[in-house]
Amino acid sequence: MSHLQYTAKSHHLQWNVWQLSQICHHFYQNYCPDSFKHRRNVGLAKVSDESLFVLLLLQAELGITSQRNFYSICHLFPCGQLLERSRFNRRSKQLIWLIQLIRKAMSDMISPDDIAIIDSFPLPFCQPVRNHRATIFNGLADIGYNASKHLWFYGFKVHMLVTLSLF
Repeated sequence: MSHLQYTAKSHHLQWNVWQLSQICHHFYQNYCPDSFKHRRNVGLAKVSDESLFVLLLLQAELGITSQRNFYSICHLFPCGQLLERSRFNRRSKQLIWLIQLIRKAMSDMISPDDIAIIDSFPLPFCQPVRNHRATIFNGLADIGYNASKHLWFYGFKVHMLVTLSLF
């Protein structure tokens, strides 16, 4: 077995591109208007809209904010022939509305009460120097430790669960 042909362990980035292409194909087929998918001369494009869509999402996932820097590494991904940089930037800007449309459709699928944020924070009643002398809420309040501030406090620890509908 040749070492160059051995591909049993795929690279994390290769797997992400494959996953993104499957996801983007699904979203493009289901959410993109037919008037945009079947516009004039769309079959003559060097790079399909789906491939550009995959590259834009990959750019967001990698956290690359500069189109110029991302274009310089685009040749590493299997998206067919690569466009010139100005054409790549122009077509990328033309697809931003589609990304916003898909993002809105995905957020509409999720009920606001299905997502919740859980947080806790200390509710101190006095300064740390008075922790052992405080008598307010005696028997209910206790001495606790706030790990983020490296500080002991006397009082309650509040635990909150908030949904997107603010309840």
